[in-house]
Amino acid sequence: MPSDSLVHREGQSPVKFSGDLTPQQQAGIVKFADVILRGPGDFAKAVGSCLELTEVSISPRPEDGKLHAAVVFEIDVLEGVSLQSLAATAVVVFAIQHLSGLVQDMLNANRHVHGGCSMFMIDICSAIALTALSIAMNKRTHLVSQAINTIFHAPATVGARLKIVNKTVAYGTRTVSARTEIWDITNRRLVVSGIHNQMQPSPPKL
Repeated sequence: MPSDSLVHREGQSPVKFSGDLTPQQQAGIVKFADVILRGPGDFAKAVGSCLELTEVSISPRPEDGKLHAAVVFEIDVLEGVSLQSLAATAVVVFAIQHLSGLVQDMLNANRHVHGGCSMFMIDICSAIALTALSIAMNKRTHLVSQAINTIFHAPATVGARLKIVNKTVAYGTRTVSARTEIWDITNRRLVVSGIHNQMQPSPPKL
C-alpha cells in the first residue's frame, strides 16, 4: 500500500496517514481517537470533542531503528463559545473544516487557556499516540497514567489555533512514554511541553 494516504470521515477533516499501516490499523486508530475524544464520560468533553486528529505517522527512528509514532491534533481557541451553545451546534461545528473551539469554562481569568486544560490535552493526545503505536505493532494493551511532567512556556490566547504534536519516546514491556508540544501556530510560539509516562496497571487487591 502507499506510504501516505488520507482517511476521510463524515463531518470531519481527513486524517493524513504516513508509514506502513494497513487500512484496518488506520481505522482502528481513528476509532480509538473518536472514542477517547467523543465517547462515554463527561469530563472536559466539550474540549475533547473539538480536537481534530490531522496526522498520524509511523516510522523507524533513525537513532535506534525502533518503530515510533507521531500524532498531531489541532484546535482553535475561540471567543464567545459556551458549553451550552457548543452542545447545541456540535453537528454544525464538525461539519465545517478546520473549525473548532475551546469553551469559556476552560479559559482562566486572563482569557488564556487554563493550565489544567493544557494538561488535559497533553494527557489524552499523547495517550492516543501511544495507542496508535501499539496498534501499528499489533501490541494492544491496557495502560494507565503514571506521571505527566509539564512545562508552561507562553500563554495561548483567544483567537489562536493550536497544534498538539505528540511523539512516542519509548515503548517497553512495562512502561511507555510520549513527548507532547503544544504550539500556537497563529503567533508562532511554543505554549506548553510535557512528557507522559504510562504503565500497565497492577491487578486490584481484594
